[in-house]
Amino acid sequence: MKMINCAIIEDEPLGAKGMQALLKNNHPNFVVTAFARTIEETKSVLSDKTISLFFADVELLDGNIFEVLKESHLEKSQYIIFTTAYEEFGAKAFNYPALHYLLKPINPAELAKAVNRYLEVSGNGKNASDKTEAQHPIAELGANKLVLPTQNGTSFIDINTIIRIQSSNKYSVVFTTDKLQHIVSKPLTRFEEVLEHKGFLRAHDSHLVNVEHIKAYIKGKGGELVMIDSSHVPVSARRKEALSAILKSII
Repeated sequence: MKMINCAIIEDEPLGAKGMQALLKNNHPNFVVTAFARTIEETKSVLSDKTISLFFADVELLDGNIFEVLKESHLEKSQYIIFTTAYEEFGAKAFNYPALHYLLKPINPAELAKAVNRYLEVSGNGKNASDKTEAQHPIAELGANKLVLPTQNGTSFIDINTIIRIQSSNKYSVVFTTDKLQHIVSKPLTRFEEVLEHKGFLRAHDSHLVNVEHIKAYIKGKGGELVMIDSSHVPVSARRKEALSAILKSII
């Protein structure tokens, strides 16, 4: 069994130990060789080329991981899995390439999915999006279902439960009313093609929203939409005028 060196970037000692225990008990070939709690410790860990997989919390003791990532360079053989609470899971996370996203408290089944994804992607040396791009397209199933090709198979999603969809490099993340996140290796434009006549609006280059789940609009240069899950979606200035007429009729 090949041993895979991992690092846990987590400011809470109990959280770090809990993740280490989950790996040891369920995935013994994933060995934790380093921990980090601060920005400086994280810089050191990320520069260690013997580590293949990083489980990284967003918030650190003295800052957040994005401050480090913008100055760090990972090898092609190194991958990051973000581990964070739902309310911390914001747009910044999508600006950095990540293999998977785990929400706290971490579910062993979800961890297994992330680990299996690592094994699939690293095993053949391909980029994750290259591996899945040729799989099933996004398609409608009847009038109210959407078929999504995810990393772990195919999901059948009720269109009405989709709150918003956000682009993440070559991925799109579908947020639903049950607080689940479905990561799909398809661009946002593909979702727009399928959903534009089903009550969805392109509010921003990186955001598609379900009109039915808009709670409020905050004024600004472009402004922001507040969704029913309390997430804030930016509205691009060039799309503001087109959206205004529609928003007035629903808010």
